[in-house]
Amino acid sequence: MSMIMCTFADMKTKNNTLSSTQPQEAFREKVSHYLVCFIESCPLREQCLRWLVGQYADTMPLAYNAINPRNPKIGGEECVMFRKEQRVVMKRGLTHLYLEMPGLVEHRVRRMLIGMWGHKKYYEVRKGDRLITPEMQNDVETVCRYHGWKGPIVYDGEEESWLW
Repeated sequence: MSMIMCTFADMKTKNNTLSSTQPQEAFREKVSHYLVCFIESCPLREQCLRWLVGQYADTMPLAYNAINPRNPKIGGEECVMFRKEQRVVMKRGLTHLYLEMPGLVEHRVRRMLIGMWGHKKYYEVRKGDRLITPEMQNDVETVCRYHGWKGPIVYDGEEESWLW
């Protein structure tokens, strides 16, 4: 499984056009419900997704969900809340995964994924309501191979997104 990564400055898709979600749109949408950072002195701020999203915070709300700047683990080279501002290829939907699988393998794979992720998350992923992160893609491949599936791991689609 390969993982395609790019930085904020290089967000081109395979046909060299910008992805459908522009950073400004995505950041404005996330700022109201994402843990943001306003630490101007942080050496990692230019590469940190939390700081970049925080730059789109409106001045009108009295409060935001923000990182505590007084915590000693925050705002330095080893910040525990740092999120790299890179986009990765996320997969969408699992409805095509089971088309070629024998019934017993399908049942076992489904049960194990539900056991790992829970019912709600599994069905959100299966229907394509929730994107499948590279880590979750590894889970799917590991589970399929564990249960003897040697065929391709087929997803319903893919798109670039941030690892929020």
